Amino acid sequence: MMTFEQLRTFQAIVKHGGFRAASESMHKSQSAVSIAIRNLEVELKISLFERHQYRPSLTTEGELLLQKVNVIIQKMDELKYLSKQFNASIEPFLRIAMSAIVPIHPALHLFHAINERYPATQLSLLIETLNGTTERLEDDEADIAIAEIGEPNPNYDYAHITNIELISVVAAKSTWGQRIHELNNHEIQHITQIIMRDSSLHSQKKTVGVIEGTHRWTVTDLNSKKEIIISGVGWGRMPKHLVEHDIASGELISLPQSDFQPLQVPINAIRKKDKPMGVVAKELWQQFQDIDWLKV
Repeated sequence: MMTFEQLRTFQAIVKHGGFRAASESMHKSQSAVSIAIRNLEVELKISLFERHQYRPSLTTEGELLLQKVNVIIQKMDELKYLSKQFNASIEPFLRIAMSAIVPIHPALHLFHAINERYPATQLSLLIETLNGTTERLEDDEADIAIAEIGEPNPNYDYAHITNIELISVVAAKSTWGQRIHELNNHEIQHITQIIMRDSSLHSQKKTVGVIEGTHRWTVTDLNSKKEIIISGVGWGRMPKHLVEHDIASGELISLPQSDFQPLQVPINAIRKKDKPMGVVAKELWQQFQDIDWLKV
């Protein structure tokens, strides 16, 4: 019966240029190498090598078989590598819950590097808003959260990674944008405020920078929020990194009034203290702290 060791021996003879060199590379006797190939040829009923030359050369059948053997050996090596990863406490799955206000692009290089280094680990990225991010952690639907800090939880570990600046913007083409410097705080409070919906399912709903008493539109994602603001419907607080280009192009204007000054939102990596971290989680936890999150 054909064995994987026979296939490895066949590959080694081709790779090292002969039976003797193959036996040395595999730490086997030359006779053992010869017997393995002879048995393989008998089973397959073909000749793999032309043996009348000084160095054995592949027959046509041998060349075709080698292509298949190389694929088989590569797949077997991958399986062995995956097995080693599992045995080394390398997680098969790792789930990251990330607040929508955190820029994802600075983390993409890190995720790609992790994928290359730990192919056995499948990453799952959940984009949430407000309390929805930490709720995924609380419900064991995420292993690490990248989120705003709410009420500190003594059961969590926190690592500060950056601050996100929220600025108040309005469309330049809107009625309010055209007379931005004439508006007073009282008038602005009567303009529709576009806000984000908290994606939590059972936690207390959270808001950031919402003006009490204003008429509101609620949306589920930041891109929709920005487009609605640009359309001239109302104003809203947006992460600075998402609207810098629109301000520079003149589509959006930041509100200068004192009630609408920028808000600094601390962002932390968060994990449960009582949940052991595997190899990949530990590496991500550290590298999350080393990323320049505002480099977008």
